[in-house]
Amino acid sequence: MIYSFSEKIFEQGKRHFIKIPFNVWEECGQKGLIPVKVYIQDLIFECRLVPKGAGIYYIPISKSVTNQINNSDEISISFNLIRGLTRINHDSPYTLENPIRKIDTIQNVTYYKDGYCGQICIAMLTGLSVEEITEIMQAKAWQCSISKLIETLDYFGISHNEKVIYTRGREIVLPECCIVNVKRDYINHLALYYKGKYYDSMNFGADKIISYLRIDI
Repeated sequence: MIYSFSEKIFEQGKRHFIKIPFNVWEECGQKGLIPVKVYIQDLIFECRLVPKGAGIYYIPISKSVTNQINNSDEISISFNLIRGLTRINHDSPYTLENPIRKIDTIQNVTYYKDGYCGQICIAMLTGLSVEEITEIMQAKAWQCSISKLIETLDYFGISHNEKVIYTRGREIVLPECCIVNVKRDYINHLALYYKGKYYDSMNFGADKIISYLRIDI
């Protein structure tokens, strides 16, 4: 079941939250640290609801999410209960100081199945196979959201900008390395850009770029 409402983000102790405006115990029939999938605008992420007593809960909002939305406006939020978090970066062997590799070259990667564009981008950045990335990412065809992409970059210790930059149709100068989100007729497409070249099997113009995430090299 999807639970939907409108609320504002608020700050408390240098952290950001959204208060759920109903009694979660009564509406959802669960107590404790409840795992959920949250939908805010075009952002999707997983978290555990923070209990505040008597059925009142907060949704914790990460810095990467708050950077992409207007904190002062009331926003539409939806969430549904899930069995457990699919988060992968809690037990990563990599850090920003010890990433999987230094990104100084890119080897072009193609894949025989559709719907794995995000996994292909990560494969080229890490040097691993698409199959390995798919297993680590825990996302199959058409399941690589921007939040899942960022989570996987963090897992491999790949430094990136915390905020996705939206181009809004204007002319842009892309950074040396970034992952671009490209508009298509039926579903958006992710592609890797590195030092003046798109490493992708799809042809598209700069006017089709919706947003990009800078990768630090």
